[in-house]
Amino acid sequence: MTQQHNHQLSFTSPVLLFGAAPVMPSTLDCAKQMAGWPVLAADGGLENARKCGLLPQAVIGDMDSAHDLDQLPAAVQRITLSGQDDTDFEKSLRIISAPLIVGIGFLDGRFDHALAALDTLARLPDDQPILLVGNHDVLLRLRGDFSAALPVASRLSVWPLGRQHFLASTGLEWPLDDIHMAFGTRTGTSNRVIDQSVSIQPATGDGYAVIAPFDAFDAMLDAAMRIT
Repeated sequence: MTQQHNHQLSFTSPVLLFGAAPVMPSTLDCAKQMAGWPVLAADGGLENARKCGLLPQAVIGDMDSAHDLDQLPAAVQRITLSGQDDTDFEKSLRIISAPLIVGIGFLDGRFDHALAALDTLARLPDDQPILLVGNHDVLLRLRGDFSAALPVASRLSVWPLGRQHFLASTGLEWPLDDIHMAFGTRTGTSNRVIDQSVSIQPATGDGYAVIAPFDAFDAMLDAAMRIT
């Protein structure tokens, strides 16, 4: 179900949001696992949605990179949000309310665009879980507990989105017990899975991102779905 109030889009189910970063066919194939979900596009992300054969319910942004908008069916909403102080990703997150947002097309391409996506995640004021799927990595933004079944020896990075204190963890070669992280002081890149069952219990903080290889997409999607 979708409800719209003054450009606010509210969903009772998870949604799939496309960004404009270059995406490999194998990454786009992930969208098949979200068949039936509401589809949205952040401006130029419309092209990635089209490559998947999907028609978004709405295109959101300043409309400076979406092409052939006039060819879209009238039922597709064009939500024009002008301004250069925020990205189309940030504009989209501001008006979307859903149990989970999965984004494809936000992590690859230009590095400054990927940094802008991380900055947007760090400034979110709520507990909204967001899963970003890239060509090489899958990133889950959350504030609460994390648990997933991951392959032993798999890479798993934990990145603070601000200041984050961790209470405990299981299944990691380098435990996070009573660890304080913050960008510029301490982060948790390239940890390693030593037990198939991985869990992270945060204490207080601004939230964090768990980053796994693309091959772990299924497990990360399952973990994200269980947060909602």
